[in-house]
Amino acid sequence: MNRIIFLLLLITQTAQAQYVSRLGRFRVDEVRGCAPFTINITSTNLTAATCPCNMDYLGNGNSQPNLLTFQYTTPGTYLLKVTYPNVGIDDIVVTVDPNIQPPFDVYTCSGSQVSIKVTDKSYDSYAIDFGDGSPLVQIPSGNNQVVQYGYGSVGTRNISVKGKKINAATNCTAKVQNFTAVAVLPLPQPSTLTAVDASTLKLDFGQQPNIQYKLEMAVNNGTFLQLQTLYGVNTVSISSLNLDNNFYCFRLSSYDPCTFQNNYSEIICSHKIQLTSQSNFDRVDWQTNTAKIATTDLNRNGTLYGTKAGSPLTFPDPDVVCNTDYCYQLVSNYSWGGKSFSLQKCGKAFSSTIPPAILNTSTVFDDTGLKISWQQDPLFKASEYNLLRSFQGKFDSFAKSTTTSYLDPAYITGLGLCYKINYVDPCANTSPQSLPICPVELQGNINDENKVSLSWNAYTGWNMGVKNYVLEKFDKNGVLVNTIDLGISLTYAETVADLQNQIVSYKITAKPNEAGVTTSISNKITLMKNINLFYPTAFTPDGKPPIANETFTVKGQFITKLELSVFDRWGTLIYYTDKNEPWDGNLAGQPMPISTYVWTANIIDMSGKSYHRSGTVVLMRK
Repeated sequence: MNRIIFLLLLITQTAQAQYVSRLGRFRVDEVRGCAPFTINITSTNLTAATCPCNMDYLGNGNSQPNLLTFQYTTPGTYLLKVTYPNVGIDDIVVTVDPNIQPPFDVYTCSGSQVSIKVTDKSYDSYAIDFGDGSPLVQIPSGNNQVVQYGYGSVGTRNISVKGKKINAATNCTAKVQNFTAVAVLPLPQPSTLTAVDASTLKLDFGQQPNIQYKLEMAVNNGTFLQLQTLYGVNTVSISSLNLDNNFYCFRLSSYDPCTFQNNYSEIICSHKIQLTSQSNFDRVDWQTNTAKIATTDLNRNGTLYGTKAGSPLTFPDPDVVCNTDYCYQLVSNYSWGGKSFSLQKCGKAFSSTIPPAILNTSTVFDDTGLKISWQQDPLFKASEYNLLRSFQGKFDSFAKSTTTSYLDPAYITGLGLCYKINYVDPCANTSPQSLPICPVELQGNINDENKVSLSWNAYTGWNMGVKNYVLEKFDKNGVLVNTIDLGISLTYAETVADLQNQIVSYKITAKPNEAGVTTSISNKITLMKNINLFYPTAFTPDGKPPIANETFTVKGQFITKLELSVFDRWGTLIYYTDKNEPWDGNLAGQPMPISTYVWTANIIDMSGKSYHRSGTVVLMRK
């Protein structure tokens, strides 16, 4: 029973068979198709042999009885074998192709038209379904696989393309793309033009699907020439340019392949930019097509520095600091929304401005040396100061400083040393030398009356000079005793001797005419006054008029202790006192004879200094 059914099935399939095996014993409906590919044996030729028959579809020896349908899943070429009992084997070649969805480009045309270009070369022919119910359009494989089609109205459709080999089944999978028919092609819109480097520009634009663009370029406002055709992209890089010597303008067109018309975009242009560095000033100059540029931005070191209306072709920058690197980039902002970014041009700013000289310098003596300090113009900075010192009128550099002061520990008074200062600013410019800076050197002496005389040199180093000099007087403990404003006098002399202070110190403070300038202070000198002994060379201790020189004593200034001894000519001590009491010419109440006597005095003054003095005195009587 099963055998009869199988034979009836073979008879039915034989009626539908299209391809005959090598020996003519069986037929199949297809011999070629895309994977997965199903093949049917339509007839086994019952007059030539009797079945059941064994079918080996893969030709690898693995057969199955009476299997009339088989699906191939892997591309390749196979030998289908059918084994007939008592007769032998018959076969037919089966080809299974890769199931390729043929790629194709869809180009929008105006007037609700479309142009299809099949880019695939895998098949012998292609069937195009435009998705509106119209019959399939068949095109053979070749060099011009292009079909144009017009829809009755605008709208969205699905376009599919299916490939087919000769003598092959139509089972290959179609590729489907969505398409919207339009009445008018939209204009392209460049968004940004960016200078990538000195030879490359990158153009970005808004891409509409299924529209072919043509890119044109003009050099330095020359004629536009077509550069390339663009499809399916929204950016393009243009290389092998010379942006340092030229500027380039671009425009896009949406191309209608059905009417061969171009619809042009706005023009966007690059810049030929140049940076010029001048003293305290940078200037950016450029060339470009200025049409429809609303504003121009200047970016400095990645930050917006300024904006100007239109495209003025020059942009100054006076806000630079010397020895600083600056990078500039222009941005053209078009009225229709596009932007063009130039190359960056970089350079180091400089200044050749000579900084002003130091105008006001003050000096102060202390125990460590001479401290020199000066004022710096706040509008100018110094990276290093150079100090010069004079000896015998010649100034030579001797020290450096990074601050506005310097301590000269080697200053020696009495040599008439003076200074000058100049400096190097951060721009490597050197200022002129300052005025000579001559510290106030104070000197003094004491006359026989213990009166002090002082003198000093005029202070120099201030732009507006000295207003007055102030003398300060200190006792031996450093306590301020007196302050005297001496005006602009350079000397001072005591009219009355100060017998209260044996050791005195002085210093002079010079005060400037200009407000805000520090005073200058001289060296401090210390003077010690003499004890200045006073004693008679003779005395008459007789109590008779006139009463004068009745006793003998030794007196002096600044004495804290005095021991007086008197000796006769033989060296005998006849009088002694440690209280500085006078000798009345007696010894033990008896008058000493007229004679010359020797005296000695051991003295300690206010400073603690010891003295030994001696002399003779004549004792006389009337």
